[in-house]
Amino acid sequence: MTNARDNRSARDKAAALRAEAAAAEQRRRRTMITVAVLAVVAALVAVVVIVKVAQDDRRQQDAALLQPPKGATSDGLPFGPAGAKVTVDVWEDFMCPYCGQFELANDAQLRAWVTAGTVRVVYHPVAILDEASTTGYSTRAANASAAVYDASPTSWQDFHKALYENQPAEGSAGLPDTRLVSLATAAGAPQASVQSALDTKRFVGWTGQVTDAMSKAGLQSTPTVLVNGTKVTFTGGFDPAQLKAAVDAANG
Repeated sequence: MTNARDNRSARDKAAALRAEAAAAEQRRRRTMITVAVLAVVAALVAVVVIVKVAQDDRRQQDAALLQPPKGATSDGLPFGPAGAKVTVDVWEDFMCPYCGQFELANDAQLRAWVTAGTVRVVYHPVAILDEASTTGYSTRAANASAAVYDASPTSWQDFHKALYENQPAEGSAGLPDTRLVSLATAAGAPQASVQSALDTKRFVGWTGQVTDAMSKAGLQSTPTVLVNGTKVTFTGGFDPAQLKAAVDAANG
């Protein structure tokens, strides 16, 4: 009897030990699974955080690229009083030969109106002729133009005139950046600021935004000149008398 009880007791203890070992193994497996799940969750959280940070950085970078020059609007470079009765909008591409003809014929008159405070002139440098240049000259020149306005707005009109006086042929590479910087400096803009803007393409995004605004407004060619929102139709060239007549009519 004693031996039977001892054997039974030994079997019971062995069974209990096996059960305890099995339970311990189950706990170990549950712990391992829990740790693995937590590790996966932590990894997913880390990925989400990294993606969000990257997206935030990208949004900040995109916003920075769309920042207009100081004093500019989202799609133009204004001159003259904001409260002027008449606003003349000039949509232009620095590689467009017709824009050059308009500028050289009307620059003095536009400046005189701005100086007198009777007309507000807003220039909109666009880049619709990049494909007519092997170096994207329209964008490069517009970026340089924005850089001059940002750093030295009083130098801008002289730089603007110089761009057209030295306008490259449509379809060419256009002026190199070194030449753009030298023209800007000659007009009175600080060399370092303009050079930096060209090196970093600081206002390229803004130039694209201006170009998009032109398209959204349904304007299809350069130069497009508006007087208080009405397109001026020039006949026989860009006679300043025709622009003056439109401005006089708007003045009433």
